[in-house]
Order: sequence, then structure tokens, then C-alpha cells
Amino acid sequence: MNALVRRVAASDFTRSSALVFAASLFANFFNYVFYVLMGRLLSVRDYGVVMSLISIVLVVLGLGSIAQTATAKLAADLRAAGDREAMASFSRGITRGSLWLAFAIALVAFGARGFIGNYLHIGNLGLVIVAGATAGIGIALLLQRGLFQGFGSFPTFALSSVLDTLRTAFLVPLVHAFGAMGSLLSFLGAVVVGSVFGELALRRRFGKMTTSARLDVRRMIVIAGATGISSSGILLLMYYDVVLARHFLTPVDAGLYGAAALAGRVIFAIISFLPTVLLPSVAVRFAHGRSSAHMLAAALGTAASVVGALAVVCAIAPKIVIRLLAGANFVPGAPLILPYVLAAGALSVASLLSTYAIARHRFGFVPYLLAVAACEVTAVALRHGSSQQIVQDVVAGHTAVLCVMAIFVVLDSTKTRQPATLPEQSC
Repeated sequence: MNALVRRVAASDFTRSSALVFAASLFANFFNYVFYVLMGRLLSVRDYGVVMSLISIVLVVLGLGSIAQTATAKLAADLRAAGDREAMASFSRGITRGSLWLAFAIALVAFGARGFIGNYLHIGNLGLVIVAGATAGIGIALLLQRGLFQGFGSFPTFALSSVLDTLRTAFLVPLVHAFGAMGSLLSFLGAVVVGSVFGELALRRRFGKMTTSARLDVRRMIVIAGATGISSSGILLLMYYDVVLARHFLTPVDAGLYGAAALAGRVIFAIISFLPTVLLPSVAVRFAHGRSSAHMLAAALGTAASVVGALAVVCAIAPKIVIRLLAGANFVPGAPLILPYVLAAGALSVASLLSTYAIARHRFGFVPYLLAVAACEVTAVALRHGSSQQIVQDVVAGHTAVLCVMAIFVVLDSTKTRQPATLPEQSC
């Protein structure tokens, strides 16, 4: 055990984790200040409207996170192969593709603004348009971070994450000037600044490399598709419930549910640095036939400690927690805090296990995970008489997902596997 602790403490994984964690902690602190300020600057009804749109943006960005994970996996494979020309070509291709994707998402949001507004009972359709632009540019930003993540450029990744705090700096003046619209404009401003920084960083690293390398596009598509499908179920479960709560519950109850969901966002945010560092680190070690079990053990221990500590706090003082997160107006939502935190903790650990499996080219868990996710969403859609019923189904579903992933990883660890071959690159 002592040898394992010393090995973990001295590893690049630990140093990179510490850097990304510090940046994540800083960014997420101010991002949750953003939600706290928003709860105090907006009425409960306006808060519910804005949170429903932000939740849609987060669902889209969740899908973008799937693409980020796939991008990081492919970038890590290229890094393991040591082919800088291939890395540069891949970077340029991702940049061009992300810009077209951002434009397409914004265009779809503009065209569907009436439908989205009617579904969420929103009168000001300009809010939907701004949310669409935010989602589009946000996905481009996530793909940039996928490149930084896979290439092992964790300082650049960390600084890009810190720039997310600008939404908090923009919030107060924009809300005073534009009301509820200002909340979404502050979000949009932050992702624009972050994407510009990312583009400049990539040009600095690869700008002088003008030659192009031929990539095994077919193989990349297969890996990216498998990675995307395996990530989609968990990422959908992180955000879908707030959107359904907005549709099925009264405006006030939906606002209270959204405030309680912030406690779950805290869990996701704090633990997010672990999959970020774990995926490229395990992928590179696996490609070279080296063990990464100590990395998984360290990540699981850290995640369990965080979830346990936050669960105790929420069990002891749920009213104080929700008051700090959203304000005094949301205290009636305190009974939802503890179950939501437990559900979010289960899903966060499941996400960590799925990242480990993805990095090692293990995708056998996908059908089971998607089946459990579908059952949870169906249960919420059918049984939504109150916020308590919704959160009960969320707890059951998230716990089932964790069980699926734990069983898969344990069974997989008992089998003898041959390391995957490095991706072949031709120039």
C-alpha cells in the first residue's frame, strides 16, 4: 500500500491532476458564484426560464463533451505514436470542423426558436437565439480543450478553463442592462473569449507546421463513434431532468428543482478534473502495454472522498446549502438537496469508470448503460407528479448506472487482455 501511495504521488498523473484540479476549483467557484448571483438578481420565474435554457445549453455541451472525449482519445493516440505532423493536421481539421458545427447549431436554434419557446413557455424568443449561439460556440471551445487534453497540454487546458469565470464578471452589468437576457449574454461572452484564446494557443503550437500528414480517418471514425456512444448515456443523465422538470412542473416548483440541481452540478464540477487527466494518461499507458490500475485507484479514492464529504454537509444543513447556492427564496427546495447529491455522486463515479474503460478500448458496457439510461428517462417522463417523484427516479437510475459500470470494470479486470497496437500513421 505504501509503495502504491508513493508511486501515485510521484507520477505525472498526480501533478497534472493537481494543476487541472486547481484550475477547475477556481473556475467552478466563480461559475457557481454566477448561479448564486443569478438567483439573487432574477425573480424565481425568470430564474426558472434562464435555468431551463442554460440546461438545454448544458445538454448540448454535454454532447459536445462526448466529442471532446473522442477528440482527446484520438489526440492521445497520435501523441502516443509521436507523430507531430499528424497532430498538427488533426488539430487543423478539428478547428475547421468545429467552426462549421458552431454555425449549424446556432442556425438550428434560430429556426426552432418558436417551438422551443412554446415548449418551455418562454415569451422572449431572443433568449432562445442567444442560448443557441452560446451552445454552438461552446462546442467549438470543448473540441479545442479535447485537443489540449489529448496532447497533454494541461497548462493550456487549465487556463482555458479559468477563462470560464468571465461569465461571472460579465453577469451583474449585463443583467442590470438587459434583465434575464443579460444572464445568457454573459455566458455567451465567456465562451467567445475562451474560443479565441484556444485558437491562438493552437496556432502558436502548430502554426509553423504547414505540411499535412495522411490520417487513418476510417479508424478514427470508428474509435470516435464508439467513444461518443459510450459517453452519451451518462452525459444525457447529467442534465436532462431539469429540462423535463421545467416542462412538467409548475414554474415555481421547476425553479426550486433547478436550484436543488445546483448541488449536483457542484459534484460534477469538482470531480470533472479526474476524467480529464485520466483518459489521455491511461490511453498512452495502455498503448504501450503499461498498467494504469494505480491511476484508477487514486481517482476512485479522490471521488469517493469528495462525494462523501459533500453528502454529509447536505445531510446536516440542506437549508444552508441551498441558501448559499441559490438564495433564501429557494429554501423550500431543501428536501431535494441530499438525494440529488447522492444521485450526482453515483453518476460522477460511473462517469469515471466509463472514462477508464474508454481509454482502454473497452466498450462492452455500452448496451447496458444505454438501457438503464432509457429506463430512467422513461420513468421520469411517466412519473412526474412532483419534484420528489422525479428526484426519486433520478436517484434509482443513477445508482443503477454506477452498478453497471462497477460490475463491468471488475469483470474486465479479471480477464487477461493484450495491449492495443498503436494507430498506424502514414505520411
